[in-house]
Amino acid sequence: MVQRRYVKQIVIRYIMLPQEDNYDAELNWIFQCLGLGGETDEIARAIFHEFVKASRENKGISSRDLMEKIPVTQAAIVYHLNTFIRSGLIIKQGRDYYLRGGSLEHALDEIENDMLRRMTRLKEMAKKIDEGR
Repeated sequence: MVQRRYVKQIVIRYIMLPQEDNYDAELNWIFQCLGLGGETDEIARAIFHEFVKASRENKGISSRDLMEKIPVTQAAIVYHLNTFIRSGLIIKQGRDYYLRGGSLEHALDEIENDMLRRMTRLKEMAKKIDEGR
């Protein structure tokens, strides 16, 4: 069996904190900081919101479930799911997708750990290069 490896692309954008103190503004701020979609990418934003909602109910969500809630093509849903997988935010188990770690906070912890591991490897390689090996 060939193991499928996704290239992870972690993007952290500096976005000003929301002026409003409400759930949607804060969720949209996290969405934008993670570079999951542009300001006008309503499909990605809606999918992100659905994942957060599903995680609060300890549930996964299938691509079919997303198509019922967000009136777009299956190809559009799959495209965004793959983007979220590459970011390290979601994982697939069977037919369902879940926020990694089971919650938004834990998913962010996992992404942070991914970044720290990659930075450690980069620094090790840089040291090796600097030493002329």
